[in-house]
Amino acid sequence: MKRTLIFLTLIFTMLAARADFVIQQKMESAMQNGDMTMKFKGDKIRVDMPAGPMGDMSTIMDLAAGDSTTLLHSQKMALKISAAQMQQMMQQVKGRSNNGATNAEPPKLQDTGKTETVSGYDAEIYTWTNNNNNSGGTVWVAKSFPNYAKIKAQLDKLNNSPMSQMSKGMAPDTSILPGMMVKTKADVQGQEITMTLISAQEAPVDAAVFEIPKDYEEMNAPARPAPSIPAPAPNN
Repeated sequence: MKRTLIFLTLIFTMLAARADFVIQQKMESAMQNGDMTMKFKGDKIRVDMPAGPMGDMSTIMDLAAGDSTTLLHSQKMALKISAAQMQQMMQQVKGRSNNGATNAEPPKLQDTGKTETVSGYDAEIYTWTNNNNNSGGTVWVAKSFPNYAKIKAQLDKLNNSPMSQMSKGMAPDTSILPGMMVKTKADVQGQEITMTLISAQEAPVDAAVFEIPKDYEEMNAPARPAPSIPAPAPNN
């Protein structure tokens, strides 16, 4: 779970525009492989993940409220986590990850001076390391990504959201990057996860995708979530 929280912190800060956006990425890891789709509409985000240990799953998040719902499709179950529960969960994870320093400064991004072509874009390569939790990663950034200026103008709204504040200190502040992240690779305690951009486009998103299906059983997460409970799937 800790690995997922740290890595998804990077992913959710890729886009925060008020316009509707659909992003598709290729996910590669030891436990999950396949395409991941993210749909953005205002303060709402839905992430459809490839099949993993718990089967296909989706996470719906309200950035303004800080609430999330994880849909476990094979079980037809909706696990709801309130903002307060998420805050508690993140504090527990951050405390363990940062050796008890819940207000630890985020790791710094380092410009390697190297470039590589990713998804057809010339990308600059940055790295980061967090010695507190034995994590680190690499980020590929494309300055020429279409509409990035429009996307960047909205990133501050996401940076100030409850969701982003919960994960502060666990992953680098990618708001300082000069372009769009077209590839990310995170290594947390030996578990490597790679995400590569397939497409990102402004497109209408139906508000209905953020609703819980009527035939799903709704459950509230316990007051003290256990580490095995799935966290919202991929912060600045």
